Formats: sequence, C-alpha cells, structure tokens
Amino acid sequence: MTQPWRATNDSLRIDAMPFYWRLSSSPAPVEGIAQQLPIQVTADERFDFLKFQPTATQWDVLDAAYRQNENIGFLNPESGQIETYGRSVNAFFLLSIQQARPARIFEIGCGAGYSIRFLRDNGFDVTGIDPSEYSLRWSERLGFKLINDFFKEGMLEQKPDFIYCNDVFEHIPDVERFSRLVHDSLDDSGVFCIATTNSTHSIAVGDISMLEHQHVNMFTERSIRLILRHAGFTDVQVGSGAYGNTFHVVARKSRRPQGDKLQEGLSDCLDYFERATRKIEAFGRFYSQGPVPHCYVPLRCFPYLATVGDFGTSPVYDSNSAWRGKFIDGYGSPILCLDDVAYKDRERFFVGSTTFYEEIRRSLVALGWPDESIGSIETLT
Repeated sequence: MTQPWRATNDSLRIDAMPFYWRLSSSPAPVEGIAQQLPIQVTADERFDFLKFQPTATQWDVLDAAYRQNENIGFLNPESGQIETYGRSVNAFFLLSIQQARPARIFEIGCGAGYSIRFLRDNGFDVTGIDPSEYSLRWSERLGFKLINDFFKEGMLEQKPDFIYCNDVFEHIPDVERFSRLVHDSLDDSGVFCIATTNSTHSIAVGDISMLEHQHVNMFTERSIRLILRHAGFTDVQVGSGAYGNTFHVVARKSRRPQGDKLQEGLSDCLDYFERATRKIEAFGRFYSQGPVPHCYVPLRCFPYLATVGDFGTSPVYDSNSAWRGKFIDGYGSPILCLDDVAYKDRERFFVGSTTFYEEIRRSLVALGWPDESIGSIETLT
C-alpha cells in the first residue's frame, strides 16, 4: 500500500482527507462536491504561520460548498455551540464595542447572524457582510441588515469605526491583503476585532489535528501580531477566549507611529514539518497496536486517521449532542456519544483535542475506561 502522506522540510501533504462543510443525516454525497480532498500545508516564511493553498480545482469545491444553504457556521440553533463557544465570542464582541462606543459597526462573514442579533438585543445596530445563500436565508429569518457579497474595496459608502469577524480570519487566502483592506476601510480611530483559532500549541508540538480544508491559515500569537502590524494597525492586543482554543484580538488604527518593529521570518513554524512527521509516525504505531481505536472529537481525529487510510472504520465520538447520529462528508461512520460505548478488554480511545483532553479523559475514566487505554496527541511518542 502506498503511504497516503508525505512530508519534507517545508511541507506536508495528505493525499485524501474528509472534507468537512456540513453535518447530514446520511453519508450520501452532494453532486459536484467531493467528499474527500488532498491537503498540503506549507509555512509562510514572512509572517510565520502555516497555510493551505488549494489548487484551482479544490477552490471550485470549496466555493461550491460555501454556496450551499448548509450548517457551515457554528452559531445557529443546530450547532450546539451557542451557549459555549457562542457565549464566549459574543461577550468579547460586546465588551469591545462597549469600550469603543462606535457609531457604525459591520460584521464580515456574519453567517447566521447570531452575533448580530445578540448585539442588537444589547442596543447596538450591526450590518452583516456575507456572500452566502446561507447568510441571506438567516438575514430574512432574523431580520438583520445584510450586504450579500464579499468584502471588497469601495463597498462601504461611509468609513465604519468598528469591524469585527468571527471564524473568518482563518478562511482568508490572502490574509495580509484582507487585513490591509479592513485597515484602510476604517476611519482614523477605527477598531478591528477578530475571533480566530489559536494554533500556537499545535504548531509547537507538531500536531496535525488542526488541518481542515476550510481553514487555510493556522496562526500563532506572533503571526497575528506580524500580519496586523504590517497592515498598519498600531496597537494589537491578543487575548484568549473563555471556551476552546481561540484568539480574541483587538487591533486599533491611529495616526501615531508604530513602536518597536516585530522581526519578520520563521520562528514558531521552524521545524514544524519535522515535528509533524514524528507525530504521524507515532500515531501509525498507536493505530496498529490492537483493535482500531475509538476516536474522540471527529474533526481533530480525521487528519490522523487519513494518514493511515481510515475513512470510516474507527468509531468517532463527540460531546456535542447536536452532532449525534450525523455524518461528516468523507467519513463512513456516524458520530456517536459516550452513551453508545462501554469499555471492552484491549479497546482504546484516541483523543484528538489538546484543549479538552483532560476533561474528556476524566469522562472516559468515570465510565470505566482505564487510564492506560486512553491515548492523545500529547502522549504520541
């Protein structure tokens, strides 16, 4: 069997990986949208982050997925994330807006508009910008203002003083250009707020669980600062969300000169591909040491399972009850919950999340799984 992944000193390629863009009640594909796609990751040598650069064919598939009226966004009634992740990001945006006291507020990539509705309930008027059919349907349902198009130069007649985006920064193919466009679109004292995935620890340990076709950028704190400072923002504050592994970023625009310059070039991403190779090889050994493992947190396990050619053999589990019984494209088994499994001799669990590993481990131990039967990204050696 040909090895389904390849690594060099500056790239990592997996030949096929489940393409997550929806949750469905059936494993049946959607015509024109591949269920599995290759993924190849390199390092941006200027701004020190990892990036996936899809081919033209892959972009066509991604674009087709974005145009569907499907559950792509987290913050909707079907996601099971409103009271966890959603509560954290909404509190961050509300506090930032209360401190800035802006007059004109826009959300780029507003999806189902649940942050817009939350802010409206707290007295703030927000206009969404999103090109998707999905967002158009939700704007009609919830009654929020929407510019149903991609964010671009000259779109806004008046310069806003506050722009924010949630789970967008990691999807932008030219994130430097996008950041400069936001900067130039704001008024002279404008604020740009971002909630995006934090890949700092994963990059440091060589973890591949963060790989996802829609996430074309994987950032560290240093790379976030480099990109935004280069775009012209003079004050960049990077914090963490209250749920999950998320950056909460506030970037301010002003006419005062920048302070110390951050040195461009690789630092955090240096030798990532060597570290990733060791993790993948270690997972291969773990996988082959007994019955196929049960896997917790499907999206984080799929990259590892793809490196051993498993596209539906291992049972997958998630704590989000809204996902139970649903299928993710490209993986042949439905998502289960812990009520669906009991420990049997020699069976093992692989936990794909570094963020929630301890919480998940305690849950498994309480259900009778021995500590030694539970593996994780951290324990792969």
